[in-house]
Parts: sequence; structure tokens; C-alpha cells
Amino acid sequence: MSGGRSERQRPLGSEGQPLGTFARFVVYGLMGWCIECLFTSLVDLATGAGDLRLRGYSYLWMHPIWGVGLLLGEQLVGVMKRAGLSRLLRATLGMVLCFAVEYLTGAGLVAVLGLCPWDYSAAWASVNGLIRLDYAPYWFMCALMCEFIFALVGRVQLGGGAAWAHSPHSPTEPPASLPASL
Repeated sequence: MSGGRSERQRPLGSEGQPLGTFARFVVYGLMGWCIECLFTSLVDLATGAGDLRLRGYSYLWMHPIWGVGLLLGEQLVGVMKRAGLSRLLRATLGMVLCFAVEYLTGAGLVAVLGLCPWDYSAAWASVNGLIRLDYAPYWFMCALMCEFIFALVGRVQLGGGAAWAHSPHSPTEPPASLPASL
């Protein structure tokens, strides 16, 4: 390897540009949908509401919520690391951020649409039907996992010669259908 980079720190993709804010928003929103589908399928199986088909579900609203939430989380983790906070404390504060984002976006949807796609009103640990305090361990684990996701997404690069080497376009310019600003 060149430049003293360890295998763990090597960029994913060819020598190009890191993902921009909009691309990370899209990636984080897609990851959020996947996390929600995995979570709901396992919770439904564990509670008897689901079966071994492991059918998970989410809502279209969740893409922008996860996208913006994880972009905020990226910034928060950077600030917390620079402040020298332990991983345990960072995950705890990340959990609080998850609750805050879920509550505020749910309240915003109620204010604008008159309803929220998720309704926890029947749960014993519900706060205004918008969050469930008994989900704290899950949000804590999500916050721990997010640091790994931020590091992985931060290594992804688009562009560079190798990415288009086999296309009719110039090896140093992306095809018109894929903007270099991603």
C-alpha cells in the first residue's frame, strides 16, 4: 500500500471524490429504510405479529427523516470525538438524538398532515404516541452502529479514471448521466 494508509482506511472506489452531502443523504435514507425493515420484521416475529417470512415495513416519510437524522448524527459524532467523549457517552447522546429526531419529526408530521405514520399510543412507555422509551436499547445500539456506518460511507469515493475506464467517455470525466458533484 502507498501513503501509509492502513487497509481499514483505504477509500472504497477509485481515486475520486468523497460522497457529497446530497449523496450521503440518499445513502443514509436508504440505509434507514433497511434498518427499519430489519427491525420491524424481527420485532413482529418476536411478538407473534409476524412469521418466518420476516416481512418488514417502513414508510416513505422515513427516507428524508433518516437521511437528515444521520447527516446530523455525522456532525454530532465529529464534535463529540473532538471533545474526547468516550464511545459509550457518544452512543448515549446518539440515542437521545434518535429520540429527539423521532419525536420532532413525528410532531411535525402531525402538525402538517394531521397524523403520524407511526403510532405508539398503545405502548406503556409511549410519549404522546410519537416515541417509545422502551426502545432506548435499540436506539443505543443504532447509535453505536452509526459510527461504523459514518466511517464506511466516509470512505466511499466516486469518480476517477478507473470508475469509467471501460466506458466510451473520457477516463477522467464522468458520463453525463452521473454528475461529478455527487
